[in-house]
Amino acid sequence: MEEQKIDSDVIVLMDDATLANYIPSYGDRIALFNFCKSKKSLPKRKQGLLEKLREKMKVRKEITKENASHADTRTTQNKKLKTTRNVEIGWIHSDGNIAKQVRAKQGGGTRKVQLASNAGFKDILEEGKKLFFPDGISPKGSESDFEFEVWDFKQNCLTDENCLSIGTMYETARLTMLRFYVATKPKEHDDDTSETSEVILVSASGGSEITTVELQLGDVMVDFDGVQPALEMSVISEVTFGPHLGVEEDQEDTLIYEGFPMPTSPAHPDDVITVTLHHANTFHDMITAFSDAEILNKALNVRRILPDNKEEAGSGSGVLRDVLSCFWHEFYERCTLGTTVKVPFLRHDFPAATWKAIGRILLKGYQDCQYLPNKLALPFLEQMLFDNVYSDLKTHFLQFVSSQEREVLMQAMSDFATVDSDDLVEVLDSYGCRRRITAETLPTILDEIAHKELVQTPKFVIDCWREITNNHLSLSPEALTKLFSDLQPTTKKTASTWNLKR
Repeated sequence: MEEQKIDSDVIVLMDDATLANYIPSYGDRIALFNFCKSKKSLPKRKQGLLEKLREKMKVRKEITKENASHADTRTTQNKKLKTTRNVEIGWIHSDGNIAKQVRAKQGGGTRKVQLASNAGFKDILEEGKKLFFPDGISPKGSESDFEFEVWDFKQNCLTDENCLSIGTMYETARLTMLRFYVATKPKEHDDDTSETSEVILVSASGGSEITTVELQLGDVMVDFDGVQPALEMSVISEVTFGPHLGVEEDQEDTLIYEGFPMPTSPAHPDDVITVTLHHANTFHDMITAFSDAEILNKALNVRRILPDNKEEAGSGSGVLRDVLSCFWHEFYERCTLGTTVKVPFLRHDFPAATWKAIGRILLKGYQDCQYLPNKLALPFLEQMLFDNVYSDLKTHFLQFVSSQEREVLMQAMSDFATVDSDDLVEVLDSYGCRRRITAETLPTILDEIAHKELVQTPKFVIDCWREITNNHLSLSPEALTKLFSDLQPTTKKTASTWNLKR
């Protein structure tokens, strides 16, 4: 067979009679035939496996391409989503005496909507009207019966002029969710028989001039920028005596305290450091200047550049007080939460060095001109100065929350059975309450939440400021409480100041 070149491939093609000429035994022929046949099919089987492998690789390539295509599509969609932002819109209604947030069961509630990042005042107002006044009608009445305003999350009134775009406000506030309120109040109708408030005349002398000022009781408001140690107060054309119903108390940002001994001056008064600040950038310029710890050991001379790039003519402690007032006012807006009292919140762009610089501003302001930011919550300052809280947490927490939340909590504390349970649960849930609310547990729950919001949450800021003020502010808890009490502007203090001026 070998001589005639009969190999396994040829044997498969031979019939049984031909193969019998070479292999007489029938069984051997069958075995040889099967052997040759299986030997020939092996390459075909391998070839089939390779084909299957190629098919699988081809499918995988197609899947990879599809996944890449889907990823590109998702990336494109995400880029498109950045052109819109989610916001919350609520409804606050005033009946003329008090402003209250309208709850969901009364047609209000807090609604989450999606608006364009460049949306502004008109877009927010229009969306709010659609939500709470569908077809121009609401449970409170027709849209035409009300005057509309838009408030931000701090309940500051926005206008078409001062309202930034939603995207810009997100960048400025650094909040995970912005909340706006559509504020309504009944339209005022002209009435010739309306009561006329009592008007008194106050004469105030300023140099050689005598100015006559009309004070309309209950309708105007005082806004003084600190009480000077001497009786030097500019003439204010409008002064309010007595609180306004339904309006958050607007205390002065910082006042000068006269009832406590004046701290000593810097160790080397002759060693003066001059700080140049720009009026439009006071906040950042102050933080930059006070990033140097040596500034606490030097006398401070402030030069301020006005918006027209001219240096302010004034000098001395008056300019420093004005600069401190501007700084802390902007600090309240940018870095704190709360209504009547404020508590700092953490910002990702404020490292420890920045918070320590602000702590030096606090210390230097008190050392040089007894300037103290009295809107900061007293428990927050007590924890910073004494590592303990001595004041009543619930009292200050009620000044921290909004007026609507305060009303619900005060009603619950005075008469738990009459409070709307849904309103109470909604308020406490917004502060992360995790306990069952009953008349017995409510006081404890409020103490725990107040401690969390006023002390635990700003703990990082407390630690940074304590490092700066430690052993530099010699105040006792009682002295700090009295200091804060003396700094709060009241009707009696305002009237007394004006009587002395007269």
